[in-house]
Amino acid sequence: MKSDRDLIVIDGCQGEGGGQVLRTSLALAVALGRPVRIEHVRAGRAKPGLQRQHLACVRAAADVSGGEALGAELGSTTVELRPGGVGARPGTYRFAVGSAGSTLLVLQSVLAPLCVASGTTELELEGGTHNPLAPPFDFITRSFLPLVARMGARAELRLVRHGFAPAGGGRVTARIEPAGAPRPLELLERGEARPPRVEITLANLPGDIGAREWAALQRATHWPSSSCTVHEVMDAAGPGNVVSVELASEHVTAICTAFGEKGLRSERVAQLVARDTKHYLASDAPVCPHLADQLMLPLALMAGGRYRATELSLHTRTNAAVVNTFLPGAITFDDDDLVVVRGLV
Repeated sequence: MKSDRDLIVIDGCQGEGGGQVLRTSLALAVALGRPVRIEHVRAGRAKPGLQRQHLACVRAAADVSGGEALGAELGSTTVELRPGGVGARPGTYRFAVGSAGSTLLVLQSVLAPLCVASGTTELELEGGTHNPLAPPFDFITRSFLPLVARMGARAELRLVRHGFAPAGGGRVTARIEPAGAPRPLELLERGEARPPRVEITLANLPGDIGAREWAALQRATHWPSSSCTVHEVMDAAGPGNVVSVELASEHVTAICTAFGEKGLRSERVAQLVARDTKHYLASDAPVCPHLADQLMLPLALMAGGRYRATELSLHTRTNAAVVNTFLPGAITFDDDDLVVVRGLV
């Protein structure tokens, strides 16, 4: 293992001070074989320190790196990861969050390093699959991973069972084939737009909720009834409701999502997703704020590229600062919406 002279120290309260600082630091430490200490973990959150899904991220990073994690316990505000070598070790892994915490955020901690590993990896993840404060399964599979494939790596995800908060119980499997010859990604235009698609998912809830959500969304968008599909989940451990809007174009797909919650009227759920949809459509930039966060890490570890974003949020700028701590000058911003990433390849 590397010595303390190679140790990178990350301040977890920088920028938006959330879990993204932890996950990006872990992924870069694994890929580069650099020990990292993250202090003040999630200091910007109401419950700082490691919660179950963040603890699962730390343990996953330690496993795929063949290293060790110090401070890996619930509530810990300082975590140190010491990778066993440079790069992720391909293999077969199973990671369980132990709650409804997001399986996709655990995946986020190891995906980019595994995209530049020496072989194929298979993962099984258990926990939440559709969480209000995390990218849902549909966003990862329809919006993010197709762009990763254009970079040269391939990741196939399968939703075995839905997992909604607070019950959890979801399961996702993944097969990750690394990039043999990484390619730069340039995403400056959306290209020709395709008809929007709406999917309303209900689990253990009355069907009229979906009908009310679609009626409210249709009033806001004037989309035809053929745009909407209602999907009833039969095997979820608890209730759940998601409204997902797919805005596909020639070069990119944006996913806007809103979640039903106790005490939140169905019409309000529709209004929230309609607001995000209109915000995206009001710009001509291809990359939504959530996708802007996700693209940085694989681009920096592969062949780089550049993309235009509808918004450079504090979350995005914080993520860029963490990447630049490990890889100085890797990410720069040009004008108000252009992200330029210098890759390792």
